[in-house]
Amino acid sequence: MTVFFMKIITQRGERLVAACDKDIAELELDSHGVKIKVNQTFYGKELVNEKELLDEIKRCTSANVIGTQIVRLLIKNRIIHKEAVLWLKHPEKKDKIGHAILIR
Repeated sequence: MTVFFMKIITQRGERLVAACDKDIAELELDSHGVKIKVNQTFYGKELVNEKELLDEIKRCTSANVIGTQIVRLLIKNRIIHKEAVLWLKHPEKKDKIGHAILIR
């Protein structure tokens, strides 16, 4: 079963879901000079499964997600479009890692 780290931030009626693939927590990624640190302070320490993640994403006003598995899941469920994904590199990973921001 695929699991993700997730954090929900609620402020002034807005609900942000921040989530990442479990296996990339604490990695630093970059693409064309854009550097992103996948920090658990932001992306959370609570482990959730696919269903729990999708339920929260469907209820949010915005989301910030990073990871190959999470991005593929959201594309498959038609929550984000594949062309809205920024693909980042990491020297230890064979595949590029997707990052997407959803705003409703």
